[in-house]
Amino acid sequence: MINKWPRLFFQTGSTAQLGLGHAYSRTKVKFNVNRSDNMIIQGIALLDQLDKDVNTFSMRIREWYSYHFPELVKIVSDNYMYSRVVHLIKNRKELDESKLEELEEIIGDSAKAQAVLDASRSSMGMDISPIDLINIESFASRVIKLAEYRK
Repeated sequence: MINKWPRLFFQTGSTAQLGLGHAYSRTKVKFNVNRSDNMIIQGIALLDQLDKDVNTFSMRIREWYSYHFPELVKIVSDNYMYSRVVHLIKNRKELDESKLEELEEIIGDSAKAQAVLDASRSSMGMDISPIDLINIESFASRVIKLAEYRK
């Protein structure tokens, strides 16, 4: 006859340990005195993550759109503003006086808006394909929405 007692004790012992672990976790979650602080901590973590994502995505837009209009990076330095300007301009060859008022509204400075218009006319950037422009515009609109959600 084989002695089954140690194996039986081990199985019930591990089951008891598992039950004890779950009970301990439940009491810690249930009676956490800093429970109201958890939402604040998670909110701060969400803001930090949104800042990081908006910054990363903005850098991607700057990189992609700079092939088409490299002078814009020097004129518009703010990430959110840059995304809005890219979304408005789209193809720099189609930027004309009719969009100058909207450009001033986004940038907030008529001299910078005029500088963007002048730079678009004499830009050294390469032509951009329509599909690339659609992708950049779509990505810029998502960055704008994320930045507005963050606010």
